[in-house]
Amino acid sequence: MFILKTGKYYQEFLVKKCKIFLFSFLIVFSAPWTATAGTVEVDFGSLDFSSSGQGMWGSGSAPGLNINRFLGVTWNETATVGGITGEISSTSISWPHPHSPSGWECHGFACLGGHFHNSGGIHIHTNTLSIDTRTGATLDISTSGKVGFQFGLQADSGSVNTDVQFNANVFFPEPGNLRFGEFFNLNPDSSLAGGTLSTNFPELTVNLDAIVGVRARVDNAQACLALVGCTAKASTGELGFADQTVPIISFNDPGSPGEIKILGLLDPALFQFDSEISIPGAVPGSSLGGVTVHVPDINAIGGVSGNKLVASGEDDLIKLTADLDGLALAPLGLPGGGVSFNVGILSVSADLIDIDMGPILKIVQDFEFTPSLIVDLLFDKPVLIAGLFGPQTSWSGLWDSLPDIALLSPNTLITPTFSVEGMFSNNTLLGIDGIFQLDILKASLALEALGFSFDLGEIGPLFQILERTNLFNTPPLFSSTFALSGFNNVVGRSFLITVPEPTAILLLGFGLIVVGVRRRKLI
Repeated sequence: MFILKTGKYYQEFLVKKCKIFLFSFLIVFSAPWTATAGTVEVDFGSLDFSSSGQGMWGSGSAPGLNINRFLGVTWNETATVGGITGEISSTSISWPHPHSPSGWECHGFACLGGHFHNSGGIHIHTNTLSIDTRTGATLDISTSGKVGFQFGLQADSGSVNTDVQFNANVFFPEPGNLRFGEFFNLNPDSSLAGGTLSTNFPELTVNLDAIVGVRARVDNAQACLALVGCTAKASTGELGFADQTVPIISFNDPGSPGEIKILGLLDPALFQFDSEISIPGAVPGSSLGGVTVHVPDINAIGGVSGNKLVASGEDDLIKLTADLDGLALAPLGLPGGGVSFNVGILSVSADLIDIDMGPILKIVQDFEFTPSLIVDLLFDKPVLIAGLFGPQTSWSGLWDSLPDIALLSPNTLITPTFSVEGMFSNNTLLGIDGIFQLDILKASLALEALGFSFDLGEIGPLFQILERTNLFNTPPLFSSTFALSGFNNVVGRSFLITVPEPTAILLLGFGLIVVGVRRRKLI
């Protein structure tokens, strides 16, 4: 049975009860956790990684050669030529000088430069004379230069360049849902947001250049003649010419891939890559076909496909063509569909019909890279990690495989450092393409006179059909999967996880007990 107190006592009861309730409320909400169930998300944004110059055929950096060597002589010499003998010497000469009785000693023109002194007698005068006996000539000669050959060779085994972008975040319980020593997971999440995969095919470049340079100068040139003197020192300035480079031979330089040059020019007598070698037929002027050898230069580039990066590329290696019109007319003793004639000094070579067909052997490369996000977690306070014995301050492994952890301190700061690891696959194979080319009426024009020929270019074809179809690909000539390394690290922003203090929980319970006791006393 309740007896409700009224008046003054009732007001005191309400005030005291409100004070106790407010005190308990502050205790509850001043603790570092909230009573509302939920999670905290930490978004690390875009994580950008890159790797360059990695091997195409195996792990590690791409090996290569870069030789640049001078074969010859260089000099830088200075010498003094000639000589000067003699010197500038001084001597004293004395002679008697009589004075007139008047005491005036006469000097200069009309004795105007004289002076008075004691009259009469003979005085002795002394003068100093300089005698220059220097004779001869001298000069300093300096010369420098460089004469020889510069040999260069650049080769690489092919390289891989990779850019990867990941998005990553974690979701962990709010402070109010955590307890000391209680395991929970950070619930990591990540996605491959972008990236590029590119390759450079192996290349070889060779060059041999002649270098000639000679420089000279004359300094401090001077000539002397006895009793006359010496000229002022003079210089000639620099004579000669700076180093001149003359290309002797080169192969596959950047300006002319696949070509062999002598003295900087193509030599038709030399075999050239990417130039067709004609196979002559039995009939003069006919052709059975041709062979063209290419220098492959496969620079593949690709991007994201699902959870990996892919790139593909191909380039021709050998092209074999059969001249069908030549083969068809050869049994009749006729050349192919080509004709040549002259109109004055104008020379015309024309193909009425040209049919070529044959296979093209090519190199095909397919690349894949499957990246995995790796993390090193650093804890500023020791934590328990599932599967490991005792408190730990760090952990490393796959981001998507973070183990459960348990906190031992009220506040634990976690700093992640991200990196990328993954497997790279290289499948290199041969492909066979079939080509069919039909040209109707194409011609080349030239002016010929006095033994000289001036090419005017080509016209046509008037009609052309060109079809190329992949016939089949061989099994891989090279197939390997290996780890791709060389990626940079990215330090993510640190985040703090808190656990409510045990004292805060005790204070909350104590506050609730006080409320209950006061309530009973007022009943």
